[in-house]
Amino acid sequence: MRELRNDSSLKVYRITITMTIALMITGLFVVYFRKTNVDLDFIIHLILVVLLSVQFIIYPKNENVITRILIIVTTFLYFYTLFIIYPETPSTFILICLIPSIAILFFHLRLFYFALVANTFLMMLTFGYVLLVDQGERYLFIYNDITGNIINFIGSQIILYFVFKLSHSRIESQKKYYEQIQQAERLKTTGQLAAAVAHEIRNPITVVKGFLQFYQSDNTVPEHVKKHYPLMMEELQIAETVINDFLTLAKPAEEISVTVEVKAALHSVYDLLSSYALMNNIQFSVVIDEEYTVKCSLMEFKQLFVNLIKNAIEATPSGGSIEITAKRKGNKLAIYVKDNGDGMTKEEVKALGTPFYTLKSKGTGLGLMICYNIMEKYHGSILFNSEKGKGTKVGVTFPIM
Repeated sequence: MRELRNDSSLKVYRITITMTIALMITGLFVVYFRKTNVDLDFIIHLILVVLLSVQFIIYPKNENVITRILIIVTTFLYFYTLFIIYPETPSTFILICLIPSIAILFFHLRLFYFALVANTFLMMLTFGYVLLVDQGERYLFIYNDITGNIINFIGSQIILYFVFKLSHSRIESQKKYYEQIQQAERLKTTGQLAAAVAHEIRNPITVVKGFLQFYQSDNTVPEHVKKHYPLMMEELQIAETVINDFLTLAKPAEEISVTVEVKAALHSVYDLLSSYALMNNIQFSVVIDEEYTVKCSLMEFKQLFVNLIKNAIEATPSGGSIEITAKRKGNKLAIYVKDNGDGMTKEEVKALGTPFYTLKSKGTGLGLMICYNIMEKYHGSILFNSEKGKGTKVGVTFPIM
């Protein structure tokens, strides 16, 4: 994911790195004028400043994990090297405490934990060295208050952890909210399209079907022509099904104050689809120990699970299995449809619910949109958890009555 994709973010980044590089170069000049000659320590310092500056400059063009890891590792080298070659500068210790904050800027979970753990480990080694070996010879400011410095360091890492955790949680919440808005916009767009087009197509199809049925019973029509009628009727029926799906999406999402007995409704869906699963040699079971009641119309509840279970059957190879379970979570009921079929990639899961997006050769992509529409109507949610080659688990959550 690219964080610096817009001009404002890029501008802020450039201003920040310009100031950072300027400070590092200023530090070099201070050291240069204090020393009587250019020694190895100064050359190492210079190399690290150049290396880190180059990485900061090229980062906007190469926003990837490798570049971020290199920046973090180089930052570690830079500050710990300064800590070693300039022991008389206590402020370097403060900068070392703040190293994991570089990873916070990337909002990369694993990278932050790596920086936090690595920094804690290296600093504990440093404290051990100062206490047992150095004993105040070079790092007197640490040795004189070793306990206080250890507590301060650990405290700073805990603060950074909570800053990152809270920021990460807020970003995830915003991301989910943004995805919900996108989903609502997709449903709205499809609904408007359905309202504009579906009725105009439905009437001609009805007329064509009527004439086909009429001529099918007409003995003057040759048999070699009549034999094509069933195929034509079947294709028109498919077209009608797609139109009905459109009309379902176009209906306003008015809340209906009816309830469903979940156990009985799911067993009804099981009876409806068990023969379809058997035809595909798939084991199909419903395991619900308790009776739950949720707010939903029976027709829409069945439509929801017929869509989800039918998708699971079609994604599961012969000899596979599908299991439906229910579990109470506080004031909500989670109903799971789990299969051991082909599974999906993260990109495929993310695209589910997009108008006309389907993984089936003859699918329309509207079935799942209807499912999302139903769940939005009754203040529920659908969550897909899938891995390629390992199957899919769909969690449908309803508020319990």
